[in-house]
Amino acid sequence: MRLASLRSKIFLLVGLTLLMVAVAVLLVTQRNVTRTVVASEEQAVRNVLNLLVRDSEARWGALLNDKIITVRNGRSHLVQLGTTVRSVLDMFAEQVERRQITTTEAEDLAKQWINGLALDKDRYAFIFNHDLITIASGKRELLGMNLSALKDFKGHDLAASAYQEARTTGQSFAIYRWPSSANDGKGELRYAYFSYFEPWDWIFAITDNAREVSEQFDLRRAEMENAVSEALETLRLADSGFAFIVQDNGELVSPLPAEHAGLLDEREPESGSTLRDMLLKVPASGDIATFTFDSPSEKGDWEVSAARFKPLGWTIVAAVPTDDLTRPATVLRFRLGTIFLGVLAISLLVAWAMSARITRPLQQLSDFARKLPEQDLSAAADIPDHIAQLPRRQPDEVGRLASTFIFMDEQLREKIASLVQETSSRERLQSELSIAHDIQMGLLPVPLDRAILDKVDLYATMLPAKEVGGDLYDYFLLNNGKLCLVIGDVSDKGVPAALFMAVTRTLVRACAEDETDPAQLMERVNNRLSENNPNLMFVTLILAVIDLESGELAWANAGHPPLCVLQGNGELRMLEGRSGPACGVQDGLPYRRFTAVLEPGETVVGYTDGVTEALNPAGELYGEHRLFEFLAHRAPANAQATTDALIRHVREFAHDTDQSDDITVIAAKRALS
Repeated sequence: MRLASLRSKIFLLVGLTLLMVAVAVLLVTQRNVTRTVVASEEQAVRNVLNLLVRDSEARWGALLNDKIITVRNGRSHLVQLGTTVRSVLDMFAEQVERRQITTTEAEDLAKQWINGLALDKDRYAFIFNHDLITIASGKRELLGMNLSALKDFKGHDLAASAYQEARTTGQSFAIYRWPSSANDGKGELRYAYFSYFEPWDWIFAITDNAREVSEQFDLRRAEMENAVSEALETLRLADSGFAFIVQDNGELVSPLPAEHAGLLDEREPESGSTLRDMLLKVPASGDIATFTFDSPSEKGDWEVSAARFKPLGWTIVAAVPTDDLTRPATVLRFRLGTIFLGVLAISLLVAWAMSARITRPLQQLSDFARKLPEQDLSAAADIPDHIAQLPRRQPDEVGRLASTFIFMDEQLREKIASLVQETSSRERLQSELSIAHDIQMGLLPVPLDRAILDKVDLYATMLPAKEVGGDLYDYFLLNNGKLCLVIGDVSDKGVPAALFMAVTRTLVRACAEDETDPAQLMERVNNRLSENNPNLMFVTLILAVIDLESGELAWANAGHPPLCVLQGNGELRMLEGRSGPACGVQDGLPYRRFTAVLEPGETVVGYTDGVTEALNPAGELYGEHRLFEFLAHRAPANAQATTDALIRHVREFAHDTDQSDDITVIAAKRALS
């Protein structure tokens, strides 16, 4: 390649320009890209930590609520027993008022009744007077005991507080710990209901053991800690980061991964502090604290974010290696460099080809002119592409000269070429329609794996009215493991409808790569179809997503006939609801999401209007009423049997009448187990 040639100059100019632009862009964007990516990764870690804190708050609230409900239930039962005791005391007091017995006799009878009152092993009644001395008790060792030293759960004097509150309000409720014989400071946790009996200035109480409440609370807390621990064991942040929970006493609720088990007790070379020491300094306000920990054994820094959850005494920690935060930025920079090198290589190849194009048109035109007299003018024109494109590519003398030669050749062959073109066009059109039919049938989805078909029986069929049609159906698994069903009907027929159908199916599959919500998926498909739709074609569409485990069915309906559900008892229900208009008319439209549950053994059926608009020889429509009546009286069957039976029923109704529209039916039956 000589530098003096036009080709070499173009090649060198393009190469240097692209190289300078690539270097400038990499230098300018490197710092900003690194900052942006690192900030994004850090925010993702903080979001995960916030979610863990919120989850802990919700679990703690549920735990407290369960405890409150249990205590309230026990308290209600004690109140009922207290009402019974009061009625007996009132009876003795009434006998005194009627002068049947003396006050002393009545009090003695009441004490004897309380002493002999047997409730159960842990529950008993007792009475004490204004001197806080027990004068009657279903538990013998309480008789004559001075209760003034007994404290409630909040540290208040139990008997004195109960006496004052019961005299004021009529009743009191307290939780206290009955001292044990070993004087170990633990004792038996109990709760009691106190009520004031005014005629004799007595306080009578019903007490019960609170061990069940305490044990249930401890059990629920242990279950909560196990659930949180199991969830955190599978959680990974960035590439190798993780989350764990440490209690105030140093014990771990959720352990660290085995490969990082010693990280908590490692010491930083500079500060000499362990990670455990740093976590103790996290403020108790619940705000997220972020700091860097230099691990000597891990040979790198860790970005640590921690938040304290005071009610449980937890410190929730997220630890991510600093290299994990910067690795996406490094990968992105490498990728950008690779892209720039690829663009540079491609551009140089294009520059080389363009320089050849500029310097060789005259030679090509000369070769064409020499071969023109030797051609058979009765045959089709054999103009090379590079000559035919010269008038457009070269708007100068060379282009005009090429136009002259091409015009002369066209005039000589016009009549013969016109006749040959008309005949060949008809044959080609018929062949293309046949090929298009084969291609369209080839676009239909292949059967799913046997593991999926064991959970859902799936079958679909499409009968185009012409060689190609505008109906479509599809089914495939989403990234989250759920099954997506698609059925639609394009507004036109023939080749345009088939092309629009192929585009719609491709868009649905492409958008479903990163979207699983049917309403959001419908919005994206509608926006893409509406971007460039000069003929204002549209497609009615249903996107349904089935959870193969729970049977939850979520769908969005864009102007399509509603789905039918064949229930196990033979009844038929419709999945009504219009999410929005047909796709392709206008972009930016929201679509509504609907949900239902597909029970085991139920079959969901989708169809196009080719079914309901099928005509018989008398010009009558098959109609929705015949469709619903047929489906409602169907005995339980698999998806293929249901679909084939419906198609046969429509054809029997049409009685060999030409099919006026495409017919498509899809059925999915959830397995019984």
